[in-house]
Amino acid sequence: MDSADDLAAEPAELLWAEEVAALTGWSGDRRLIEWASAERELGLRLPQDYKLLGETFGAGTFDDNLDFCVPGSHRLALELIRADRTEFAGANPSGQSAVKLLQWATTSAGHSFCWLVEDSDPEYWPVFARSDRWEPWERFDCSAGEFIHRMLSDPQHPYSLAKYFETHWFAPAGEVEPAEEAFGDEYYPRW
Repeated sequence: MDSADDLAAEPAELLWAEEVAALTGWSGDRRLIEWASAERELGLRLPQDYKLLGETFGAGTFDDNLDFCVPGSHRLALELIRADRTEFAGANPSGQSAVKLLQWATTSAGHSFCWLVEDSDPEYWPVFARSDRWEPWERFDCSAGEFIHRMLSDPQHPYSLAKYFETHWFAPAGEVEPAEEAFGDEYYPRW
């Protein structure tokens, strides 16, 4: 366990994983993820906040709704490194004509959560989200950890799970059956 002095020296955004763990009551073992290999395969560095989330939780599902993807997941639907996780989007809220998005989470209801890979420093990547593939992207200037925390804690958040559940939980990939694998590409809402 880190000492208070060690935690104070870490950037604040790295603490979101601890906040999400507290909200979900998660106390699972740390996951070992081959970050260097994943980053080589992707051709880019990943945000530290996301790496801490990945090591804290691994691949799995929050509240039986939010499927969290990490490299090396044995579940295809929860594997970060897939050809369909990276896409180029047309017009978007940032005003650029074509941008690279890397998807790190989804829901069975068709929501997509990505980073806008617009900066060489991944710590500055905003979250882009949309309800389904026909909706425009929304930009959130926060980390993945903060975005998940707000989904779980803020009933007013546009992608809130807090308005549906009073308590929150996380189920690791071995204990969940992501909708994509269970039902193909069909729409199957869990909430």
